Amino acid sequence: MTANRWIVLGALFLARSALGYHFQSVASVSPLLVEDLGIDFTAIGTLIGLFSLLGVLTALPSGFLAQRFGERRVCLFGLAMMTAGGFVMWLGDDFATISVGRMIAGTGGVVITVVMVKIVGDLFEGKEVVTAMAVLMNSWPVGIAIGLYTQGAMAEAWGWQAVFLTAGIGSFVGMLLVAILYRPAARHAARPMQRLAITRMEAAKVSLAGIVWVLYNAGYLMVLSFGPAMLVLRGMDVAAAGLLLANATFVYMFAIPLGGWLSEKLARPNLVMVTCFALGAAMVALAPIVNSPLMLFILAAIFIGIPTGNVMALTVETVRAEHRNTGTGLYHTWNHAGLFVGPALAGWIVTQTGDPATAMFFGGATMVLAIFVLGALRGLQWREARAV
Repeated sequence: MTANRWIVLGALFLARSALGYHFQSVASVSPLLVEDLGIDFTAIGTLIGLFSLLGVLTALPSGFLAQRFGERRVCLFGLAMMTAGGFVMWLGDDFATISVGRMIAGTGGVVITVVMVKIVGDLFEGKEVVTAMAVLMNSWPVGIAIGLYTQGAMAEAWGWQAVFLTAGIGSFVGMLLVAILYRPAARHAARPMQRLAITRMEAAKVSLAGIVWVLYNAGYLMVLSFGPAMLVLRGMDVAAAGLLLANATFVYMFAIPLGGWLSEKLARPNLVMVTCFALGAAMVALAPIVNSPLMLFILAAIFIGIPTGNVMALTVETVRAEHRNTGTGLYHTWNHAGLFVGPALAGWIVTQTGDPATAMFFGGATMVLAIFVLGALRGLQWREARAV
């Protein structure tokens, strides 16, 4: 392992930024795909969701495969899948081929998401792990922001195929960086697999936590997925629409660590989550009805970013340490199921209404629903504590 673990974290950060860039690629060029491929927004939503489809099947076993074969090997395999998926999408000229590439890339993304969290946990011990995890988690919005800043202009200059090619190349560069800079310590090498273990109550609680994550994140997911198309329909070009949303996403990157600090100071996680869910829902739902939605998108990014740490902490609260591998896998299973179903359903709604703005109303509604699911989780925890 390289002597400087922060250099390793930097390599992981850049590699996972390629994942965010990959994810955003379809949404950024969606107006051009609709025009060139003759598809509707149901197909666009499906393409966005296909990135997470196989995560429903692979999130749970990813951690155990890394345990058996070693985190480094499995992480590199995931990055290789992202690379291959990008190249398949670049070569594709129809919906089916692009869909296959999207699923390949997304499955690799699921693998690296699960494994990189474990790698950072091994590299950093004590209080530094909080900072390291915050850095790793911010790689996703950084990649999305880079995509929003560049993909629209790139597609207009060289075609949407260039965007998919760049996503594949970025993943390949990330794979090289991880291969060169990360060498696991002997105690973190491949080891025998442990059995899956979790109680029914833990499974119920972590599932509700996963559903809260999906519903609350759906608000900004709708902005990223259908915001470009909404703005293009209003008369913006693809590049300008991407730039506007990139400015909001840039704020989101800073809202996440700020929210962690604020939550620690207040020590009122339920208040932070419920307030931010409600305000974020209002900002997303109001964006389509104003002439210039930039400020509302920025406010949405702030309110959605602030409770990220609190929602992630629900996983730790709901599963005992000895069952955390299984619990985390189940949590990510719900997450990726939502990432597939949400955009696909929103795309269908947009197709039926003919207006991408309806996806914003859908996202606002899911964020409100997250408040009720959080209440169900807290009720379950209260009943369990009372029984004990």
